[in-house]
Amino acid sequence: MFKKIERQIQIFTKATGMVSRQEIVHGTLYVKFNDDRDCDFFHKELRTFYRKFISADGGVNMYAVGDEFAFDFVPEDREAPVFSDEEYSGKEGMMPDDIDKGVWSEFAEEELLNNQEPDGSKVDTAMQLEIESLKGK
Repeated sequence: MFKKIERQIQIFTKATGMVSRQEIVHGTLYVKFNDDRDCDFFHKELRTFYRKFISADGGVNMYAVGDEFAFDFVPEDREAPVFSDEEYSGKEGMMPDDIDKGVWSEFAEEELLNNQEPDGSKVDTAMQLEIESLKGK
């Protein structure tokens, strides 16, 4: 990634006030948020910024990596479809019902397995109850 583009992304990231640390390594932006709940909002805003000022036909993919988040800048056709239905309606072969709203990576799965609490934890019980309620049990 060109240094000028990296600098623009770093200035934007700092200006949000949401991050305690940021670094670009091999074209990937690594961010440590003050509050991890800001990740989706930041992802959407970063994508908007990137498409408006850097590459109109580009996209941004987000991955959880430990206590950080990684943002990859990719061509539009390689972007994970995680944004609203309005953004994808009318795209070739895509209907709103076909859009997967989440991104799951090997990193996320590994972190999930590494950070699981022992069997019988309150979190596991709550998640199991929620799943059963969604299934109508």
